[in-house]
Amino acid sequence: MVKKILLSFKVKIYCFIQWLKEWKFYLNPKFLLFDLSFSFIYLFLNPYRISRKFLEKKFDQKIYDYGETPLLEMEKIVKILNLKKNATILELGSGRGKTSFWLNFFCKYNIIAIEQIPIFVNISNFFIKLFKVKKLKFLCLDMFEYEIKDIDVIYLYGTTLSDDKIQLLINKFKKLPSYVKIITISYALDEYDKSFVCLKSFDISFAWGKTKAYLNMKRG
Repeated sequence: MVKKILLSFKVKIYCFIQWLKEWKFYLNPKFLLFDLSFSFIYLFLNPYRISRKFLEKKFDQKIYDYGETPLLEMEKIVKILNLKKNATILELGSGRGKTSFWLNFFCKYNIIAIEQIPIFVNISNFFIKLFKVKKLKFLCLDMFEYEIKDIDVIYLYGTTLSDDKIQLLINKFKKLPSYVKIITISYALDEYDKSFVCLKSFDISFAWGKTKAYLNMKRG
């Protein structure tokens, strides 16, 4: 119990520090209004609890599998990868969708966000309509069942995926054109399949600790 309390406190402190560092994003009035509204709704909806209940019902066992990419870390990813302006990005497992909204607001990418938890998708789509956001769509689907096509970049947080699940996604990725960039967190795809090569890796930080992000592409 004490360990859980300390971990929860640590996460809250981390999130608060990240929020203070993200002040520059709030100089954008539209994003400021969006985030205030978005954060207000989630004052009453705990995303960790929502995710846990959904996964418990789906798999009939306790599963704690939820996390979000801090905006400053996503900014780092975007700068290092130097993605083209009109890129289409597929986010597999978008959670609440805040990262996808940030990518749309500040980077003007075309975003397709895949999330299996209906309440997250419904709230995100509500904000798309409310703020008349273009080039962003949320689909309520299981990422393993989604047919991937017509994209330039894939972002996969997926740090808790089993080896079997990662292999299922790799089988999908192998069917994609060789120009598609695949960003993974905590592992490179060539650790699982030599059809891929890791072009770059760099440090990245989350509420639960530090790890690395990897830029993967299909060989040849």
